[in-house]
Amino acid sequence: MAFRTLDRRAVTFGLAGALCMPSILRAQANYPDRPINVIVPFAAGGPTDAIARIYAEFLSRDLGQTLVIENVAGAGGTIGSTRAARATPDGYTIQIGQAGTHVSSVGLYKNLKYNPITDYEHLGLLGDLPQVLVVKRDFPPGDFKAFVDYVRANESKLNAGTAGPGSSAHMGAAMLNVRLGTKVNLVSYRGTGPAMNDLIAGQIDYMVEVSLTALAQIQAKTVRPLAVFRSARISTLPDVPSTNEFGVDGLDFPVWLGFLAPKGTPQPVVERLNASIRKATQDATLRARLAPLGLEMPDDATNTSIGFRAYIQSEIDRWVPLIHKAGLTIE
Repeated sequence: MAFRTLDRRAVTFGLAGALCMPSILRAQANYPDRPINVIVPFAAGGPTDAIARIYAEFLSRDLGQTLVIENVAGAGGTIGSTRAARATPDGYTIQIGQAGTHVSSVGLYKNLKYNPITDYEHLGLLGDLPQVLVVKRDFPPGDFKAFVDYVRANESKLNAGTAGPGSSAHMGAAMLNVRLGTKVNLVSYRGTGPAMNDLIAGQIDYMVEVSLTALAQIQAKTVRPLAVFRSARISTLPDVPSTNEFGVDGLDFPVWLGFLAPKGTPQPVVERLNASIRKATQDATLRARLAPLGLEMPDDATNTSIGFRAYIQSEIDRWVPLIHKAGLTIE
């Protein structure tokens, strides 16, 4: 009799599943049929927020539904990322992640509440922002070689600004310390704006900042650029040499950005979003709008969900050991 009871339950559940299946498939086929919430794990006005809003405009037009930006800042972007990972996996909550939230966080936080690989569906890369070493106007070194010599001779007297623990500016300055064998004091601010203001005022000596937020001050000549952290020069700052030109490699920490969804988001939805993202990265108008911000676009051939996930894993494998070597941790 127990077997008959089990059989009836199995049939009941099977019928329920079969009855639900058409509605699930219909919902996926009609996706999206309502607005999509986009979690930005940083405050409004920063580089990640700016890129998210530009892409959201394009995707809203392409998908036929509004992408609504929700800023969930705190703890280096990990609060918003945790919330995104735990959201209902139906395609109506996605997030913009980046190198800080999904690479360096793995090495920095002892109790990170999400796994950047296994807790997400990886929708697609949006591009990456080069980092630029900018110094206060009256800083003595005139080029990167002189900077290296000066910092090594005066490390105890210098202060480098960052946008807070775990930020790309923090990672850039910390990796510079590791590469040069120095221990320059890293001053944490509540965001890029306050740090840049103090650099302009001469209260700190230098910053390693992404091109998007550094360009305006460089063009206004309120700060001086000494090098881009790349193997080659970048189009937005063609007169600024790369660190490799001075024989200093290993500083190319790409501040990539991409869209992710909670693990379990239906594959047809993942594919629809990936197709829209790839369409955006190839759109001439969007590329022209992003070019002045310094965003370097991804290779379309590898910008698949699988390719994006593999890229994040390779960056974790590359940078987390260096973070541990530097002794960088955030409680």
